[in-house]
Amino acid sequence: MDLQPGQNFSISRLTPPPAAVEIALSWEPASTPLILDSSAFALTAQGKVRDDGDFVFYNQLSLAGGGIQRAGDGRAFTVAFGQLSAAIEKIVIALTVDQGVRRGQSFGQLSQARAEIRDAQTKAALAAFPLATKLMAETALIVGEFYLRNGEWKFRAVGQGFVGGLAPLARQYGVDVADDPDAEAPTAVPASSPSPPSPPSPPAAAPAPAKPVRLEKITLDKRNPSISLEKKGQGFGEIVVNLNWHQDSGGGGKGFFGRLTGARKIDLDLGCLFKLRDGRGGAIQALGDTFGNLHQPPYIQLMGDDRSGSSAQGEFLHINGQHWNELDRVVLFAMIYEGAPNWAETDAVVTLQAPGQPTLEIRLDSHQNNQRMCALALLENQGGNLKVTKLVEYFQDHRYMDQAYGFGLRWVAGSKD
Repeated sequence: MDLQPGQNFSISRLTPPPAAVEIALSWEPASTPLILDSSAFALTAQGKVRDDGDFVFYNQLSLAGGGIQRAGDGRAFTVAFGQLSAAIEKIVIALTVDQGVRRGQSFGQLSQARAEIRDAQTKAALAAFPLATKLMAETALIVGEFYLRNGEWKFRAVGQGFVGGLAPLARQYGVDVADDPDAEAPTAVPASSPSPPSPPSPPAAAPAPAKPVRLEKITLDKRNPSISLEKKGQGFGEIVVNLNWHQDSGGGGKGFFGRLTGARKIDLDLGCLFKLRDGRGGAIQALGDTFGNLHQPPYIQLMGDDRSGSSAQGEFLHINGQHWNELDRVVLFAMIYEGAPNWAETDAVVTLQAPGQPTLEIRLDSHQNNQRMCALALLENQGGNLKVTKLVEYFQDHRYMDQAYGFGLRWVAGSKD
């Protein structure tokens, strides 16, 4: 069933009514230069969030208290109605063009945006909402909304453009936003800049009020391929690296990877090469079960290998930023372990998050489908600060990548059990 703007349907009256639904977002052309971000706002009867925890976006992937989960690639939300607070009566789903105002971009550069509502468990399609966007000058789009009416959960197709980007949209719904990426470009602190002396500790005081939500996200690209993050206090805290890619459950394959390319299975793995300050080096990857250790050298750990393809969050690698001074450099990489190399279809994105730092995003915007490995990013220790440089360079195997970056490791054939 294709919906028109303003049209709705009842989810609660379906037989049987799903306990949870998934709304999957897509757009055409898929290979657009626009960087699109999705968000969800859980609203009360007054049309406002209760607090900033009701705003789900790239820096906050789930609703406080449960009930809404954003996929790691930002292309889907799962809504579990039974887990929602009784105070929540509407969930607005939106798309925004990252820094669209500053970059002179808009939804008019796309031909269509599309939302598909599915049963979260069976993946059966319930409805779809295709929306032509060619004439839209706006950089924000309210796609649709789930709402509670007389005890029934329904979905309404909206398709309404909104002037401004994510910050003004969030403020409209009552979110306390600290910054506006469209109003000012994020800046990095050069690694060579000396840190100012620490001010004296203030006297004990009452707990500070909750900090406003920060929308700051920095996308590393050809024009700005690197950034230096300044160490604060004893270290960076836990640095979380996520690799995710386009999940399309409409394909003929089974599981996450099968859905990605139809009947073909792709096993995409995240890993890294590392060098410690004392000269020791190695690799962290699922191949050979070298998952690392977060609390002992090398202070890097791969958080499991999703071989079933069921995870919507992709793969994670954690770095213990409290021991960043003991690391010299790290090269993050992705490898297609199984299946024909087709990087273009993955539409992969890497995010790096550290407490108190802007979210860093790296997109695989160039492809070499005759190579199985992609060096994603270089992390360097420069005077205790963390310099991150986008790479997105392709190699036949580990040996060639090692030679390119000078780690000097010995390689033998391996496999996953």
